[in-house]
Amino acid sequence: VRQYLTIEEELQIRQQFHSTWRWNKQVMWSGIPRKYAQDWADKRDMATLTTAMGPLMTPEHPLCLRRHKSSVGWSKYIKGASAVFAWHILRGERVIVLSPPPPERFHPSGQTNYQAIEEPILKEEKEGGARLRLEMVHPIVEGAEDFIYQMWPVDQTNTW
Repeated sequence: VRQYLTIEEELQIRQQFHSTWRWNKQVMWSGIPRKYAQDWADKRDMATLTTAMGPLMTPEHPLCLRRHKSSVGWSKYIKGASAVFAWHILRGERVIVLSPPPPERFHPSGQTNYQAIEEPILKEEKEGGARLRLEMVHPIVEGAEDFIYQMWPVDQTNTW
C-alpha cells in the first residue's frame, strides 16, 4: 500500500470504512461500466469502493484529495484505496464480483485494479485457515442480474 498511499491517507480511508462498514455487503467489479456496477449495488443496498469511500470520492467535498493530485497521483490513490477496501472485505465471509459472463469474465491483460490488486488480497488465507467466498454476478445479461454463483475457493462456474 505504501507505494500508493501515505500513512495519513491510509488511516483516513480506514477510518471512513470503519464508520460505514456493513459486513458481507460489498461489491467489486471488472469489465463493466462503473455506473452500471454502482447502480446494481445501490439497488441492492450494497457498497462499491465509491460508496465505501463516501466523501473521500466526492470531488466537491473538502476531504476529497482529487483536486490536490495529478491524474497519476489520483490513480495511485485509487489503487491504494482498492487494496485497503479488499483487506477490509477479507474480514467477512463473502464478496460479490460483477463482471461480463464467461468466457470473457476478466480483461486478458490481467492488469485491472480488480485483477492486479484486489483479487490477490481477497484470495489470501484468513486467520484460522478460512477463505473468503468470491461470488460472481453477470448483471449485463438480461434476466441474470441476481443469479449468484461461487467462483472461489470452490469454482461453481458450471452452474452458470
